[in-house]
Amino acid sequence: MTEFGSSTDLETLRRSGRGKFIVLGVLIAGALGAAGYSFLKKGGTGNPEEAGKVLVVTRGTHVGYSVVLERVGFEAAEGSFEAWVNKAKDEVPDLKVDGTEAIMALADRFGWGFVVFEQPGEVDFSKLDLEGGVPSFPEHVRWAAVSAGDFAFPHHLTVNPEPSKVLKDGTVSLLQALFEQEQLAALREPDALPVAQLQLRDKLREALRKLDDVPEAERMANKVVDDIREMLTEGERGAMPSLIGEPLESVVAHPLPDNTLLSTSRAFEIVTRDAVRADLDLAPEESLLAGAVGAEPGQRTPCSALLGGTAHVGDWRGFWWSPDGAALLSGSHEHGDTLWRFDATTPGCSWTALGAVAPARAGIEGDPHVNGKGMVARTGSLGGLGVISVVAPGEPEQLLGMLESTSLSDLRWIDDDRLVAIGTYELDGSRWLMFFSRSESLKVLVVSTSVVEGAMSLRDVVAVPGEPALLAVLGGAEDRLFRVSMSRPLAGMFAEPPLAPEKTPIVADARPTVYELDPTLFSATLLASTAQITDVVVSPDGHHAAFVVRGGDTDPDHDDDAEIAVVDTNRASMRVLTRNELRDSSPLFTADGKHVVFETRVELPRSKWVVAAARMVAAEP
Repeated sequence: MTEFGSSTDLETLRRSGRGKFIVLGVLIAGALGAAGYSFLKKGGTGNPEEAGKVLVVTRGTHVGYSVVLERVGFEAAEGSFEAWVNKAKDEVPDLKVDGTEAIMALADRFGWGFVVFEQPGEVDFSKLDLEGGVPSFPEHVRWAAVSAGDFAFPHHLTVNPEPSKVLKDGTVSLLQALFEQEQLAALREPDALPVAQLQLRDKLREALRKLDDVPEAERMANKVVDDIREMLTEGERGAMPSLIGEPLESVVAHPLPDNTLLSTSRAFEIVTRDAVRADLDLAPEESLLAGAVGAEPGQRTPCSALLGGTAHVGDWRGFWWSPDGAALLSGSHEHGDTLWRFDATTPGCSWTALGAVAPARAGIEGDPHVNGKGMVARTGSLGGLGVISVVAPGEPEQLLGMLESTSLSDLRWIDDDRLVAIGTYELDGSRWLMFFSRSESLKVLVVSTSVVEGAMSLRDVVAVPGEPALLAVLGGAEDRLFRVSMSRPLAGMFAEPPLAPEKTPIVADARPTVYELDPTLFSATLLASTAQITDVVVSPDGHHAAFVVRGGDTDPDHDDDAEIAVVDTNRASMRVLTRNELRDSSPLFTADGKHVVFETRVELPRSKWVVAAARMVAAEP
């Protein structure tokens, strides 16, 4: 690259023009002949123009274009508009023009075949003799190439086409503008080229390859989209899920009580910098879209009642839902946490803000769990006591439990009043099912997890709606899903706790009383068994459970991926709904219980990106 303004640059330009000033006598002797010839044939002055030499005129905001041009075979120099005009005045003493004319005269004098102007809409070309006159420049035009010297008369101006949405290479548009010039365009059709142009073509082969990257990038992007669609549909060997949204969306969908879906969608485009490796151009925000179960992507509408219909990626932390989808907690770095309630009686995506929720205090670090009334519960530890914090907008915090030497996990709402968690007594490692009530806050009911045989690692506890029963996963060499039934309703047990034989309540000053329940009131039924079971959820009617299974004999050909399975909550009847090579997770039932909505993680071909796709499959065959 020849840097503008350097002494080396000046000397180079002087040497390249030395032939014009050899001997004054020779010029005088040939003056008449030269003048007569100029009337017969138009042509440049100074050095003969070379198609491989390019002068770059920038707007003064970017540098390095000449380096890029040199890497692909051109000889190039760059500078701002004002700098090149000043150089023209310095290097061409008899110059009688200014502005664009001066730059073109400089290019002509020193053999630059073309001058390319950045942002030509801001350049005054009115003084140039342009073929077809001065054009108007569409918004997408970033570069205009103008022929100089022997390639002019009149000057030929070419511009870059509308940029590719796929190939993100800012220099391609510069090359495209140049290769619209006939001297360079001919190089793209090498048949019958003279030797000199073949040599130039060989010199510019890297530039030609970069131009070929444009259609290649488009083909690659289309292939990636086709591959995504095939993986999410034709790649299934089980029931055929339907896609919620478009292939070029990262979507998480959540069922609502009116049998619609709320999708949190972030659009993206497949892009590439080299037509080999794929990348993503992600939208700056996520859209909240509502639609009926089974609706086409285009039938979804913005849910403006919730956060104005958008969630800004850099600000928000996510949603935490109630089991029935009737309430949620939205988290924002800027605006904090807000509780929302869904109104199923009002048509459309109708949400009401219940108010802000204060941040959890130090020590309350469990994930938030929301119930249908809009209350948030978290587990934590305060002063060495295991606690549950319950908060709601405008209400004081309520602490439940306050259990000595106990850590709490797997917290879940059973109904709008009662919660269940797994408690681990830290002194001996014993594990307990623990029940809490907001209305009976001075009581904690516990029963040993031994009600499920071998249940030292019981986890994933969820309530069965409308029934005195829980579902729980027993971990070990193989995971097992159990139904834990209670012979008495939980409300009655809180009213009059049925104690285990020879057990008395554990009373502590200023803390709730702990009641160890009679284990014979609990019975466990095995529902499913496989290598790994996670993400257990129960249908709104309580008849079915959906969960994620991995390994075992669920998909023998691909034992490392995750599938969606369902089971009757009263008997062992596991059915695997999906069979693919993808990672399915987070199942949820639609409000009518007929479909399971879930999330699929898709590894984008030719890239390191993983995106989320929302899918749906029938819960029944």
